[in-house]
Amino acid sequence: MKKLFTYYPLIVLVLLVNACSPDDQKLSEMEEYTGPLFESDNVEINLSQSTITKVIMKGKKQLRHQNDDIEFPEGIEVTFFDELGEKTSILTAQKGFKSAKENVYRANGDVVVRNLEKQETLRTEELFWNPETAKIYTNKFVTVQTPTELIRAEGLTAPQDFSTYEFTKAKEGKFEIQEN
Repeated sequence: MKKLFTYYPLIVLVLLVNACSPDDQKLSEMEEYTGPLFESDNVEINLSQSTITKVIMKGKKQLRHQNDDIEFPEGIEVTFFDELGEKTSILTAQKGFKSAKENVYRANGDVVVRNLEKQETLRTEELFWNPETAKIYTNKFVTVQTPTELIRAEGLTAPQDFSTYEFTKAKEGKFEIQEN
């Protein structure tokens, strides 16, 4: 037993030396977590002005990142309303992303915008929406289908209700749709 007390300070010293070994990572050298801060399922975001709903965004999953960017990795649906609270257009996409710094949304993958009143449909692979200017735009290939024609072009700018639109570059022109 006396030998144990003799070696006790030596054992403690060895344990302390091992605890302070250079293999331990310092806090400043540890890898920083860059994943989402919050994850939400079945999200619905209502944006209103003077108690009138202007926009409703829905997503199966929403991720909020450390820099306040928002991601909708499993699809997004954005419904736009007029000043009377009536639905004007619906935007759907396979993915959505909002840049907090620029306050601009990006929709990717099979993007479709439907004007409910005029029965016109825009299709593209990528579309941006700026809520401050209430505009949608893209520089990608687009098709617009009206009740009577199919229009192909490259690039488009429109109000978010898709009531009018302007093409950046006309592609193959217009095609008439004939009903049988």
